[in-house]
Amino acid sequence: MEIITLFFTSFLVGFSGASTPGPLMTLVLAQSSIGGWKKSLEIISGHAILEGILLILLLFGLQPVLEHPVFLRSFTLLGSVFLIYMGITLFISILNNRIEIKNSDPVKIPLTLAGALTSLGNPYWLLWWITIGVSFITQAKSLLLPGILSFYTGHILADYTWYIFIGILGQGLSLPFWGKVYRYVLYFSSLFLFGFGLYFIYYAIFKIS
Repeated sequence: MEIITLFFTSFLVGFSGASTPGPLMTLVLAQSSIGGWKKSLEIISGHAILEGILLILLLFGLQPVLEHPVFLRSFTLLGSVFLIYMGITLFISILNNRIEIKNSDPVKIPLTLAGALTSLGNPYWLLWWITIGVSFITQAKSLLLPGILSFYTGHILADYTWYIFIGILGQGLSLPFWGKVYRYVLYFSSLFLFGFGLYFIYYAIFKIS
């Protein structure tokens, strides 16, 4: 019974976190409008793999390392630079009319890697895991492996559920009916990605201490 409760609790808390607007949602919306909703699966799979690795690190007691300002600042800067790169690349592709529905991704890296790097660029993602995530892991560890799997499955299922929904919305924007709206969404997405990257660089330099 405790395992089932942990599963649904992690799902609901994970869902509330996943639905918060941010760079990952922006990336899923933009890429799904270009290549279809299945792009969301690739992006969130990268996010899920990264969270699986982070979960293992936390289980091995590496929370103090993850909380260290040097670690947090380094990974935030790495992801921030990637967000800026994606924003600029997408914007240039739109200006040059290289974006076509169902066309190849203007960002020439696997979307699974893009999903992981986008998560790394968001310091709030790591802060969530070393605060709220750790409290869940503490509960899960008391239930041994079934508890850990229950927590992780519930959390990741929330991500997949929400971002598949966002992917479907993104694909809908590519329909002829939306016309100019589709291009404006891509413009705004590129600017948001660029803006998130700049903000997270500022956060890493001036707010992490």
